[in-house]
Amino acid sequence: MLHRPPEPEPVPLVTFTVPGLTRAANTSRRCLFNNCDNLELREVPNSIKVYLLSYHRFYIPKYARICQNHLRNTSLESIPQNVTRRQNEFNPACFDEIINMYTAAMEQRNGLNFDNMHEITEDDLHFWTGLRHDQFENLFRQVPSLSRRSSSPREDLCAYLCKIRTGEPSVRLSTIFNKSRQTLDRKIKLARLCIFQDFVPLHLGLDHITREDVIRRNRVLPNSVMGNEESPKAILIVDGSYIYIQKSSNFLFQRKSYSLHKYQNLIKPFMIVCGDGHIVDVTGPYDATTSDATIMEQVLENHGGPMEEAPINFFLEEGDIFILDRGFRDAVPALEAHGYVTHMPPTKNRNETQLSTEEANKSRLVTMCRWVVEAINGRFKRDFKLFRYRIFNRAMTTTMTDYKIAAALINCFQEPYEDSMYTEQFLNIININIHKENLLSNYVSQRNLNRQRAPFRLLSSADPDLADFPRLTREDMILFALGTYHIKIARSYCSEHIKRTGVYEIEVYRHPELVTVDENAANSMLIRCRIQSRHVRSRVYYTYVLYKRGEGRECIVEHYCSCIHGKRTLGSCAHVISVIFYLGWARYEENFSHPALILDNVTLDIERM
Repeated sequence: MLHRPPEPEPVPLVTFTVPGLTRAANTSRRCLFNNCDNLELREVPNSIKVYLLSYHRFYIPKYARICQNHLRNTSLESIPQNVTRRQNEFNPACFDEIINMYTAAMEQRNGLNFDNMHEITEDDLHFWTGLRHDQFENLFRQVPSLSRRSSSPREDLCAYLCKIRTGEPSVRLSTIFNKSRQTLDRKIKLARLCIFQDFVPLHLGLDHITREDVIRRNRVLPNSVMGNEESPKAILIVDGSYIYIQKSSNFLFQRKSYSLHKYQNLIKPFMIVCGDGHIVDVTGPYDATTSDATIMEQVLENHGGPMEEAPINFFLEEGDIFILDRGFRDAVPALEAHGYVTHMPPTKNRNETQLSTEEANKSRLVTMCRWVVEAINGRFKRDFKLFRYRIFNRAMTTTMTDYKIAAALINCFQEPYEDSMYTEQFLNIININIHKENLLSNYVSQRNLNRQRAPFRLLSSADPDLADFPRLTREDMILFALGTYHIKIARSYCSEHIKRTGVYEIEVYRHPELVTVDENAANSMLIRCRIQSRHVRSRVYYTYVLYKRGEGRECIVEHYCSCIHGKRTLGSCAHVISVIFYLGWARYEENFSHPALILDNVTLDIERM
């Protein structure tokens, strides 16, 4: 019979005391201050731990916590006196933690050691460079000339990435790298040159991608509504961006760089983007006084002489598609002369106040496909803070190089945009409504309801007559708006009207003549709202919604607004969506979140004083 060996007795924990040295309790359940019941606790910063241990012989263990109030409002010298439950027993783990504390303090004192990448945490590396460890090593391998020309290539590469990532002056960055400013500037200059020569050509420019690659990057929505699924064409989205610069004493450059549109000095990079956001090329910079149409014509014109074509004309083929905004209207003839197809939001006629239903629907189709280039422009200022700030004149000669490097980094390390999970439903809605007439706009126009108040009865949103307004889900709102952009704007409209009047000013209209709009007029209700323009204080839009009893977006029968896009049947304008958003969804939220409330009282309101 086998006998189970006796279990060894547990080794007792060795504790000892050190004369003059005390410590706090090693617990994360409460603040280390006596009689503190605050629940918002955080770790004690390592610098405070080292200071108290070095100068007050008071040790704060690893799991000790302090509340935000005491951390902000208590002097360091008074912390040991406020901890009466101090202990004087220590164990080997305490001294192991003390060694780690001083090691971390020494590393922080000496700056980040980018030559030894394993010493830098993933979070620190991403904070300073925007890359993970594997991405950084991938970039380093693609810049071989830097290793040949520098004795500390990884540090040089990190210095440059930190510069464009944070936008901090070299004087501040020099403290992080523990170098003089002149040395750091030399490192940044060398890294910029090597990255631009080795890395950028692999990820930016007409030579890094083929037309077939562009076609494969077409998204489903633009390819379906603007392209040809049987014979796909390359779809490109183009746009000009802005880099704000310092005012110059060079009067010639000052005139060329001053924008009457932005009322600032700037230069304009020009971007050519695929349907999924991949950047094909960045050209420029161009003068602030040069229009997008003129830039587009310059991109298309001959470069080598009268018998040579521009590079982009070798890259593309006849029938390929450009998605533009209204600023390119003067370049449309030049694009069509080369055989390209253009899609641009229509412009209202001189004597008209609104786009027609067909024009408004086409405008919505273009914006549904064109948002990608705006999002990519936003990535530059989101991920590379150098381009958020005003560029000094001394740095102007390298600004466009930095911009192209940033574009190559976006192409290499950031995921392209994918099709929405609602794309197939969007396409079904587009096919149903693209040629649908806006009957409600005709009804409002024929009866001049924009100026006629008599048939309408003022209600509040809590009135029982509006209790039957169809309640919508978030998915209903996204499908009705054909995206999420207008829903974000709708929340701001709701916030303004709720804070200003307490409720929406809603007027109800019931009339048997509504049968010209809806066959079931007896079960329908027409409401009208006045929506304050977000751009012009003196402008108010009349918004109409015809609905019937039931649930879901199918119960929204017709809608119309007096704004420029108000006649569209493909989705709707933001004013209509704000009303539907509030009545069908937001008024049921217990805690409606008002955006940016902290800005309400930043300035003095003279009218109320």
